[in-house]
Amino acid sequence: MISVVICTYNRQDSLRRTLISLGEMFVPVDLSWELIIVDNNSRDETKRVVHDFIDSSRFCCKYVFEGVQGKTYALNRGVKEAKGDIIALTDDDVIVDKNWLLNIENAFKENNIACVGGKILPIWEKPQPKWLDGRCLLDILALVDLGNEMMKLSKPIVWGANLSMKSYVFKKYGYFDTSLGHTGAKIYGTEDTEMVQTILNHNETVIYSPNVLVYHCIPGKRLKRSYFRKWVYDKGQLKAIRLGKYTKRNLMGIPYLWIKITVYSFFEYIISHVISPKIAFEKELRFIHNIGKCIGRIQCGNL
Repeated sequence: MISVVICTYNRQDSLRRTLISLGEMFVPVDLSWELIIVDNNSRDETKRVVHDFIDSSRFCCKYVFEGVQGKTYALNRGVKEAKGDIIALTDDDVIVDKNWLLNIENAFKENNIACVGGKILPIWEKPQPKWLDGRCLLDILALVDLGNEMMKLSKPIVWGANLSMKSYVFKKYGYFDTSLGHTGAKIYGTEDTEMVQTILNHNETVIYSPNVLVYHCIPGKRLKRSYFRKWVYDKGQLKAIRLGKYTKRNLMGIPYLWIKITVYSFFEYIISHVISPKIAFEKELRFIHNIGKCIGRIQCGNL
């Protein structure tokens, strides 16, 4: 049995679109599955949208409310509610391929694996800006395209919008780290890659399967440079918090090496405007990420 888990927060319209795509999947009669939607304190009409969908659905569908704010709390609640031996995660802003569930089942049947991540392609709700190019920028939008061949992974380079795991993974290695994930206005994330890294650290097999496909709907607000700046800054701040107490050489809790790297990245950014303007924004983001790390160290009080 496969348990599909979706966590949602104030996205009633995009959630409705995701649910419709799940309802339109091709699912063989011998493939048993359930859908669990975890509402993480939504203030819009999410509950009504879910119950309307449940009333019209032809498969097992469950609404769960998780009152502790934070995506990882919602994820863990969904995993604990799940009955399947495979947990398939996706997000409330995707459209799943018609064979998504079938291809997940086939990936586990045909391979001795603990985890499979799939391809995530974009649906641009506004035209893709010319400046938005390059692997690191597309990673920020949680897109994945590692080609059209299945491959074994040695690094966590697949994302939670299209990630499936055997249920025993959580029992053996623990649940998602609640210090990670999106919380309120903070785009912390990384709970998915940390989990995949944990699986890899225990010598479990993780694969990328291009046939396991979803489409990520990219709204216009994410196609602004300000979104990318905030994303990298928050990631830097999270890294600063997770460093904990630092007793080696530091200034106001900031490791000397981080200060050196931040200064270097600033000059790298300035120089890029002259010699290679096409990569100047990527260099700017690297500098902002380092600023987030340094300011984060001061804010978290680990002096």
